[in-house]
Amino acid sequence: MPGSELPTIKVLITPEYSLAQHVTGLLVDLTVPSDQVRQLPEYSELLSFTNSFSASSDSDEEEDTGQAFDTLAQLLILAKSRFENSNIEWVEGRSTPEYMRLICRASPLELDQKGTRESAVDLRCDQGGLLGSGIAFIPLPASEEICRIVVAWDLSKAPSGTRAVWTFGEGPDPVEMTGPSSILCESVYMVGKIQSNPSAALPWTLPDYYGFYWFGDLPPNIQAIRDIHYEFLLKVSEFFQDPPSASNPYRAFVRNNGAVMSFGGTGFTRSHIFDYDDQIAQAHDYDLVRRMSYEMVHNWLGPPSTDDTIDWLYEGISNLLSLYLPSRNGFRTDDYFTSTFNTLCMKYYTNPLLRVPLADLMILAPTNDYAKEMIAARAWAFVAGTDFRARELSELKRPVEDLSIKVLAKKRARGEEHGIWEWMDLLHPLMGEEVVGRYKSMLGGSVILLPVEISDVKSYRLRPVQQEVLDFGMDRESFEKGMISGLKLGGRAANAGLREGDKIIWSSHLWKCVDDFQAHMELVVRSGGVEKRVRYWPRSFAKVDSWQIVKVEDQDVSTPPVGGG
Repeated sequence: MPGSELPTIKVLITPEYSLAQHVTGLLVDLTVPSDQVRQLPEYSELLSFTNSFSASSDSDEEEDTGQAFDTLAQLLILAKSRFENSNIEWVEGRSTPEYMRLICRASPLELDQKGTRESAVDLRCDQGGLLGSGIAFIPLPASEEICRIVVAWDLSKAPSGTRAVWTFGEGPDPVEMTGPSSILCESVYMVGKIQSNPSAALPWTLPDYYGFYWFGDLPPNIQAIRDIHYEFLLKVSEFFQDPPSASNPYRAFVRNNGAVMSFGGTGFTRSHIFDYDDQIAQAHDYDLVRRMSYEMVHNWLGPPSTDDTIDWLYEGISNLLSLYLPSRNGFRTDDYFTSTFNTLCMKYYTNPLLRVPLADLMILAPTNDYAKEMIAARAWAFVAGTDFRARELSELKRPVEDLSIKVLAKKRARGEEHGIWEWMDLLHPLMGEEVVGRYKSMLGGSVILLPVEISDVKSYRLRPVQQEVLDFGMDRESFEKGMISGLKLGGRAANAGLREGDKIIWSSHLWKCVDDFQAHMELVVRSGGVEKRVRYWPRSFAKVDSWQIVKVEDQDVSTPPVGGG
């Protein structure tokens, strides 16, 4: 169907300002196509709002929650929730001819010092501007039919120098995209005094398919990522045989959350938000390169941002490619390969839930960070082990990548099944039932043993080591809730002077200790009315068998090969 004949969803976004000329919220004017509302009976579901949107209003008054119209008059709309803590649904009180127009306001999320587990998708302030995903403020039409989607910005009252960017192009003029209505939610919006790479005083001088955007001044380590981001995108796009274009763009957005603890990214359709805080100096170059690679690969392989499920296979694939792609394409030296390999090994073998079956990990993951980390680490070990074995069996240089990973990405793009069973079917002609056996063993929690020698990287070899198990010495929720609970007596945290019930005023990042074997936790706590700084190593006194990769000439030839769990 030609684009002009498709039903059209129009969104007009108007930023609202404080006296200081900072963006304080967005006025959203949404027109739903007539094909989606004309035949609906009374009390049909028209639109769904996320909890973050409903939470942006402090009042139940109509002018705060929204107003709906059609060609006849204003509609009676009712807010209801089918499930506790789920979407807020709007229903209309009579059948509607032709289109429906909804006007509503959205305000940014106000985070406390520790933030929230699910806050990455929210609308947030940053240095006078606003940045977030459509999940936070775009009412989602119920229909998923293919539409002509038009997003425009009203900047008539905005300060001079204001720019507005959507994943699929820069405003304020209308930007059009064809696809399901979910694109509106699974994409990114940014408005304010935006800076970008490439930089431009005029929007039309930017490329029509790429941009790297931020507010204010970028920290030096993020600047290093910015400078390689575009060229890296081209290499990853080449790997997946999916070059960027005006209709297939990629845009990266960087958000400074100040004192709110955050480090990491969230992938959306053809875009990505990277969040950082005032501890960004802790992040080394390799930390940032790994995350850049992992998140970019998710553009082709990861689940949509609106999907809360954990797709462990894609976690493993993304981590494997974050190991290969930066060093293979010359963005970092071989030292990056060894450092990343050793980090991934350490995260797998020293996790305290190493032998827990995958089904149990999935149950624990929503409330247990060790389980969530174990799923990703085990997935990497499973994919990496399969990759190394396939290289031994095949004359292809990269059989897993060519026979399965790239094929799965194409299946996903076509809307076909692209999970673990398809993965095993693709590798079965090469590996036979061995690939199924590996899968079943992984499900049960058996320790995955990697080969001592990597078949096509003869200069490297795995060396067995003893490493201490990751253990923060207390319930990890303590850091989120701001009070120590579940303190382990005799553990390193308790031995350093921490006490049950101490109030946590400040702490360093947990992620750094998960990714860096040598990293220490630092805390400022109030204990017995006295503030004190505590530093300890978040590792247990128990050691486990682990492995690290070394260059052959650096390895002690007397070191025995890996042979046990």
